[in-house]
Amino acid sequence: MPSGNDTPNGETLIFTCAGAAHCGQVANSAALQLTRDGAGKIFCLAAVSAGIPDKLKRAREAAFRVVIDGCDDRCARVTMEKAGLPVDAYLVVTDQGIEKMPAQPRITADATHVSETVSAQIAGMRID
Repeated sequence: MPSGNDTPNGETLIFTCAGAAHCGQVANSAALQLTRDGAGKIFCLAAVSAGIPDKLKRAREAAFRVVIDGCDDRCARVTMEKAGLPVDAYLVVTDQGIEKMPAQPRITADATHVSETVSAQIAGMRID
């Protein structure tokens, strides 16, 4: 249980892959949708990778950390683990039946599907 200055700040932070493939862009678009919908706040994964102290502190103090990876490389999750940050909810876009490089990309529809799935995970965390 956190104590003192490590008390959770109540935020739900969303960290995503923003890779070059369609699935990475879907992950990032879904996080933007979730932020617009008030489910959480997209947060800078690059700042975590770079070890920026104030960003790491905020990430550690968040109530929930949500990670959306584009593919099985799981770059976002690995980045969080290397920084010692727990992952409270996790989703891989390609596990949702979305192709890494589809012949006909449907970024908006795919991102909506992912954001709805993650939103349900977030709602479940808050109930427990």
